[in-house]
Amino acid sequence: MARNAHLEQLPRRIFGIETEYGILSAAVSGGAPVVDADTAGRVLFHDVLARSQSTSVFLPNGSRLYLDVGSHPEYATAECLSLDDVLNQDRAGAEILAEMAAGASERLSAQTGTKTQVHLFKNNLDAAGHSCGCHENYLLYRDGKFRSLVDSLVSFLVTRQVFTGAGALLRIQGETRFCFSQRAFQIDDAVSAATTSTRPLVNTRDEPHADAKRYRRLHVIVGDSNVLEPPTRFKIATMNLLLAALEAGVDFSDLALVSPIAALRDITSDVTSFGGQVRVELTDGRRYSALDVQEVFRNRLSDVFSGAELGADYREVLAQWGQWLEALRNQDLEVLTGQLDWATKLSLLNGLRQRHNLALDDPKIARLDLAYHDITPRGLRLDQRGLATRLTRPDAVEAAKNVPPQNTRAKVRGAFIAAAREHRADLQADWTHLRLPESGLGTVTLSDPFAVDSTEVDMLMKTMEAA
Repeated sequence: MARNAHLEQLPRRIFGIETEYGILSAAVSGGAPVVDADTAGRVLFHDVLARSQSTSVFLPNGSRLYLDVGSHPEYATAECLSLDDVLNQDRAGAEILAEMAAGASERLSAQTGTKTQVHLFKNNLDAAGHSCGCHENYLLYRDGKFRSLVDSLVSFLVTRQVFTGAGALLRIQGETRFCFSQRAFQIDDAVSAATTSTRPLVNTRDEPHADAKRYRRLHVIVGDSNVLEPPTRFKIATMNLLLAALEAGVDFSDLALVSPIAALRDITSDVTSFGGQVRVELTDGRRYSALDVQEVFRNRLSDVFSGAELGADYREVLAQWGQWLEALRNQDLEVLTGQLDWATKLSLLNGLRQRHNLALDDPKIARLDLAYHDITPRGLRLDQRGLATRLTRPDAVEAAKNVPPQNTRAKVRGAFIAAAREHRADLQADWTHLRLPESGLGTVTLSDPFAVDSTEVDMLMKTMEAA
């Protein structure tokens, strides 16, 4: 399809976000560690384990909550169709975990005799440089073009960090530098099915969590965890637009990079020029900055969807994309502060440095950097203080803690789990399967992620009522 093709509408697509959190328990007075991360994680999941005999559970809102390898609490949103739902689900997960941290703080304080605060960090690097992830999942229709589609995403994912980066203090060649992305130096391949030997931009392992004959899952693992909501909305919305254009045959092959991983790392160090100085080489020999590449993507997608029936939120993202590009080209940090994580963090760090004449490697700078990501009341919580843009409504987030999206199969799963809790019934659940072991009925498979009802699940729920 030609580059100036036009789509009339945005196809329905399910998406979601998985976020791993860092954990730390510290004395309220003095800040010394109280217990190690493994112990803190077990205490954090005390109530979950007592209720479910497991640290991996699905919740009535359709999400998954579990304690991942390395004692990282992880929350995976339910399947979402709208930007509002994914933002509400993502924030609901953070608030659920913050509430769990409050309970764990009280429990550890009683156990140790030291007033303790359990901190949870929505970031991607701990003090030792170990990485935890923020993964995006997008439903694709199965066809033979998967690899070419994924290859076309690479240059977009490499350069979008100028908007979606969380900001990172990194040691590069013996010097502490502020960079766009916490994940850039953790990625060592462009596209791969590997999960342990390499960490790619996109993981291509074929695990659809749906009818494998019709669907497959795009698993993007290069993204930073965003504290602020505008970058979260941006990365989901722009990927959805780009995937729709690629599936329709719109050509972006002219933006392919010669060396994606080198470009990823070179761009992340280009904060001083707001991503406008470093030039990366395209396969046709041109050299573009990250801003140049993003501007081509933005202009082409704006043209593709110019006559489409897009919601106001997608239109706002397209307009904001252009505004942010202009601010980056003008190196206008003030415009971006409160909108983008890296810019907001950099403004805070610059203010602290100027007030106290601090070097970038001063421990006070590192503490502020970490506090930026703390989702407990000890964190900065800028949007709740009116210092950053918030897109969700508190009442909608509160509802999302218990109620799943009503237009995906999460509705069915959530209702089943809520009923099992009400009737104190043992259950088994994952993304595609539901079962009541003691019912004598078989496992129900939810292979259609768009299905909002199931007669088989209704039968399971009636079994609970009759027990």
